[in-house]
Amino acid sequence: MAVSRHQSPRRGRKPRFLFFCNNMKKHSIILLKGAIIGGLMGSAMYLLLFLRDSMSLGDSLFFAEYGVPFFLFFEMTIPLFITLGIFLSYVIFYKNLSDSAETIVLKNKDDNKAKDDLISMTLHHIRTPLTGMMWSTKELSFETPADHPQKNRIDKLCEETVRILNTVEKLIQTSRENNGRSSYCFENYSMEKLERLIAESVSKMRPVAYAKDISVEMETSPLSNRSVKIDNDKIITVVQTLFENAIHYTKSGGGIKMKMEEKGDDFLFYITDTGIGIPENEQANIFSQFYRSTNAKRVRSEGLGIGLFLAKSFMVAHNGNITFSSTPHGTTFIMKLPVFKLPEQTAEKTIPANNPQTTQPAGR
Repeated sequence: MAVSRHQSPRRGRKPRFLFFCNNMKKHSIILLKGAIIGGLMGSAMYLLLFLRDSMSLGDSLFFAEYGVPFFLFFEMTIPLFITLGIFLSYVIFYKNLSDSAETIVLKNKDDNKAKDDLISMTLHHIRTPLTGMMWSTKELSFETPADHPQKNRIDKLCEETVRILNTVEKLIQTSRENNGRSSYCFENYSMEKLERLIAESVSKMRPVAYAKDISVEMETSPLSNRSVKIDNDKIITVVQTLFENAIHYTKSGGGIKMKMEEKGDDFLFYITDTGIGIPENEQANIFSQFYRSTNAKRVRSEGLGIGLFLAKSFMVAHNGNITFSSTPHGTTFIMKLPVFKLPEQTAEKTIPANNPQTTQPAGR
């Protein structure tokens, strides 16, 4: 045991020593190259000036005009050229290093794209049989009498199949977001229609909240006649993700409050829970892909950490945003969408100028 105790520090020092030696070797080679380049440059200049004086070229002799002895000129300029050569050598080295790093980055991007394509293709192949299983189990559950001894097991199988299929769908969507392949179908929605869409999305999940003895409140402020441009499927996903997280991380007996309002040129949807909150030192990563806070993992072990990543990506694609504030006693998420006013439709049809027909008085 004593031998292993003494040997372990040596193993720890050896890599650091080798790293130091490799760096010394690398920098020594750069310095040597620079010295050689600088020496050659200085010698070349010295030789050119000497030949110029020897051949009496030009109006005056360089060394005779300035009274500089040959050896003194050589001693003064060669160190300067060596320094310049070392500088150029480092510039060349770091330029090559930068080019190598750029090549590695591009290669990694290509590798990541190939990996994402493989994952996406695999997920699509998994989704096809899962979809068939889902419909088969739903049909089996529907046809099984309520008093059948296997009814609960069949219903559980159906629920788990739907859950797995939803997870696969989220992974496929994440892969599309990473590759920039997500498709959006934007439509103009009035404030009233958007309010109805959000309310319906929430109502589908209310029973889950009530089953945990969590109260749910919805407040709506007066809305204008302006509109938003949205992909309704993506907005439903965002709303349900926020509501589902609020349910998961709020304890029994807690509450969830939601509010819709217009503020300036934005439509805002607030969802506030009395849950576990998000630790302050982890809040910066909450929208990162596959990230889950430590307290969320303790409360609910299952989960991939892609729901908020997708919600944020969807809102950015809508020129909107998701922000939040959190304390140990609860969290508030705010979904923001830009609103605009549709051009007013004219009551009368405009008659082209070259049309000789005139407008008739109303009522005829």
